[in-house]
Amino acid sequence: MKVLLTGAFGNIGESTLLALFEKDHEITCLDIKTSKNEKKAEKLSKLEKFSVIWGDITNPDEVNNAVIGIECILHVAGIIPPTSESNPDLTQKVNVEGTKNLINAAENIDPKPKFVFTSSISVHGPRMTSPPPRKADEILNPTDCYTHTKVACEESLKESDLPWTILRLAASPPLKVMSLGSKELDVLYATPLDQRVEFVHTRDVGVALANTVTVDTRHKILLIGGGKQCQMLGREFFQKTLEAYGIGILSDLAFKIPKENKDWYYTDWMDTTAAQNLLQFQKTSFDEYITQLKKQVGRKRYFFKLLSPIIRWYLKRKSPYYKQNKQN
Repeated sequence: MKVLLTGAFGNIGESTLLALFEKDHEITCLDIKTSKNEKKAEKLSKLEKFSVIWGDITNPDEVNNAVIGIECILHVAGIIPPTSESNPDLTQKVNVEGTKNLINAAENIDPKPKFVFTSSISVHGPRMTSPPPRKADEILNPTDCYTHTKVACEESLKESDLPWTILRLAASPPLKVMSLGSKELDVLYATPLDQRVEFVHTRDVGVALANTVTVDTRHKILLIGGGKQCQMLGREFFQKTLEAYGIGILSDLAFKIPKENKDWYYTDWMDTTAAQNLLQFQKTSFDEYITQLKKQVGRKRYFFKLLSPIIRWYLKRKSPYYKQNKQN
């Protein structure tokens, strides 16, 4: 099968590419040309053969060129939080217009390729007042730039005449050591400690995506989460993650304290039964991920642990909620 993978050198893209290496496919990667992506492509090319097209999904000509002869498109590229909220114009251009460019190009191919789009559980919006798990056929409730673009992409795909599949992903952090100054850590503060969170290992997401190439999933919306072994509340998620770094949990006051439904974050436990039955991707528990993360942190963990009081103080002061919660 001739497969096009967009955003191949990001978190989910890399995991998908590694999973595709286990299949007998002809792989073409489409991503923007940066020094980071070039280094990643060179590193991965030592593991298996694949082609690379350096291009931008916002450029229709480059997209049209990339889809020639393709039988399945795995569309992973996109702008995610927190960048999506700080740069909404770019997010609209990449996520919505870029996806439409891919859909238009795919519709001009005969036979039309299967189109697999990675969406997010966040399109369901804050649902803590509704009993879990979330199901694929529930009414959507986009609440920010990112989720509105994901819903728009889903609608464009459903209105197309392509054999489409939509995968809504749970929280899937990269298996790498995050910088303490990383903007991605800002999401931590916005997630209440009593929030329902479902984790899914990035490599398991890659397996799910790779398996959609040959499994009959056309016109299905599937929820991709880690299952019961990866369902928890925010407190457990953050405690175990921060302990993997040797830092330890922060003060409760550093996290958002919800006063009404809209104050909850847009993660939740998911009904992944249909997805797991079809794609057989749930292989890694959250505790196994934590063990892997500790190995990634390595000797730095002892350094972080030594400085943990200072690091916790820094992270606490960095929280946009700490001062307000302390006053209340």
